[in-house]
Amino acid sequence: MTTPPSPESSVLSPESSVLSPFLTVVTADGRGAIGVVRVWGPGALDVADRAFRPNLGRGLTASPVGRLRVGRVGAGLGDEVVAVIVDAGSDSPEVEIQCHGGPSAIGLVVEALVASGAKARSPRAWLKHSNGSSINTEAELALARASTAKVAEVLLDQVNGALDDELRRIQAGSTDEALAKLDSLIGRAEFGLRLVEGWRVVLAGRPNVGKSRLLNALAGFDRAIVDPTPGTTRDVVTIRAAFAGWPVELADTAGLRATSDPIESEGQALAKAHQLGADLVIVVLDRSEPLTEADRAILAEHPRAVVVANKADLPANWPERAIEALAISAETGDGVETLVEVVANRLVPRNWPAGSAVPFRPAMVRRLRAIEDCFRRGNHERAVRAIERWLGAR
Repeated sequence: MTTPPSPESSVLSPESSVLSPFLTVVTADGRGAIGVVRVWGPGALDVADRAFRPNLGRGLTASPVGRLRVGRVGAGLGDEVVAVIVDAGSDSPEVEIQCHGGPSAIGLVVEALVASGAKARSPRAWLKHSNGSSINTEAELALARASTAKVAEVLLDQVNGALDDELRRIQAGSTDEALAKLDSLIGRAEFGLRLVEGWRVVLAGRPNVGKSRLLNALAGFDRAIVDPTPGTTRDVVTIRAAFAGWPVELADTAGLRATSDPIESEGQALAKAHQLGADLVIVVLDRSEPLTEADRAILAEHPRAVVVANKADLPANWPERAIEALAISAETGDGVETLVEVVANRLVPRNWPAGSAVPFRPAMVRRLRAIEDCFRRGNHERAVRAIERWLGAR
């Protein structure tokens, strides 16, 4: 299988010209229906023309801007592609080549363009070339990794300038206005920082309460082994899911109980570590059995957890109001949809209006805190200059 060469590979740096154009693959990694490669910079039209073999008519440089041309690119038969000149009149002309998705087809196109004189760069380089600020660049990169439509909507707002515009309003306002806006922005960071990586939710409980079966019910397929033998789950089993449109990494962990088995003990230690690092813990109880001291200890460890009373399809063995818990059955699916809604509301307790500014990278939050500190110390001009540098960075 042919894969796109790494930007660091020496083959990507021909010595033919200091002014060689650049190329990058702008579609996300992995398999897909279409792959898109951009070539830009001095000589981009000539490089693309040398690599492109049109099905009909003259070469690519004879085409007007915006006209789609069908042809082939790559060694041997190559891959059938669509090529279009995006910009021909500026100091940095640009060509887009659309090929079949997947590493092999994209690799053929990249290798042909490199052989024609282009140098590979990361998508970040192309975005810096095409966008107005470093925030736009980061938002474009994050948008390519968006796993749900809701995440894409928020990140698209940032691509379209929501965060840039809010920074300009902070820059133009008084110190008090700036501090109020910065406080609001930083408050959204807990939400924004989870947009790409997702929220972490961990199932906790003693053995055999139904954690693995609940994980499978939430996933919609069998991901975890379900067995009546206590201690079956030793490692952390994770799935990627969407709760009410928000990306979630859901983890099933080892049941917590006293044990002399060193492997099970190691699994329990790993479980506790994951629970400590979670955005939310779901404590799973078995409603068909009496509450145990182990159940109460787990509840005490996680006072902010969502508590579920599983096995609601079986007769209850403790009073309904003994503990505030959501009755569900991982076996039948009853109550699972309600659990998803409850978890989503805990993870994202509010939605900001469309077009809201949201910081989504740790570096953004650090810059906002530094700017806020300048304003608080009375260094208004210094804070304004910091915003100017941020907005002007490419």
